[in-house]
Amino acid sequence: MNDSEITNIIEGVMAPKELKVTLWDVGHGLALWVQTPSGHNHLIDTGTNEDFCPARHLKENYKEDALDYLIISHPDMDHVQGLPGVVEHLGEPRVLLRNKSLPDVEKFGGETKQYQKTFKSLDKKFTRSIGWAENPCNPDHNGGVTIKHGYLSYEAGMSKNNSSVVMFYSFGDWLFVFPGDIEDSAWKKLWTEKSSSFKPLVDAAKYRVLVAPHHGRSSGYSEDMMEDIEPSLILISDKYGKEPTEPKLHQRASGLNHGGELKKYFSTKAGGRMQFTLQIDGSCNFHQLTLEQAKATVA
Repeated sequence: MNDSEITNIIEGVMAPKELKVTLWDVGHGLALWVQTPSGHNHLIDTGTNEDFCPARHLKENYKEDALDYLIISHPDMDHVQGLPGVVEHLGEPRVLLRNKSLPDVEKFGGETKQYQKTFKSLDKKFTRSIGWAENPCNPDHNGGVTIKHGYLSYEAGMSKNNSSVVMFYSFGDWLFVFPGDIEDSAWKKLWTEKSSSFKPLVDAAKYRVLVAPHHGRSSGYSEDMMEDIEPSLILISDKYGKEPTEPKLHQRASGLNHGGELKKYFSTKAGGRMQFTLQIDGSCNFHQLTLEQAKATVA
């Protein structure tokens, strides 16, 4: 594939029946919105809700008022503090995914914060499995997106980072991997357990986008993850000046042509939120906006 063809993939023309993947700029935190070709809304984590509430933005700017799938990668504050805003603006999700094996003290802490209370309320309420016909992971229901997930069962002494729910979203030639804050040792174990589910999606994808675990810090870097996923592009979600990004993440991806330049990573630290709009034919329209631009713009 030549450079012009790759550029068309990154900057292709939008069309109906698309998958939209948005990594919000939530400062030091993580919040991802996925809208499937069938129009279903998925949220992976909720951010901190300090400077920007993704759920409110979805309601006010995109006129969305319902949430089909809420995925809590792990219950650290920077991933779940925005939970009350989700319920306020979008209502309770239709389906909730979290690591059920975590003990209550790990999931809800001291239950002194509103986000902890909201998480406990949802966790105790969502106890029934959903049938495959209406499951958000069913490609026939979600518009053709293959979704896989996995997490390690809790063991004494395990950090919440290593209990992260890892998500794979596959659509056409593209694969998006959202690994939460999982660290190297836990990734190795999870990949051993789940490679039969994950690896076919990796092998089938021409373009693989990885959201760097643990905000791109060195403590979360896993060379095994890089070898297993072989990312084309790496996305970093963190606050400018918070902590340095692991230098290897700036070069570890193979790269995609964007605007005539080979891009290996994008970061919210300077560039703001990122949005990919994907077509089944492999084309992709990409935008990156600062927080203020994103608040005022629907792209």
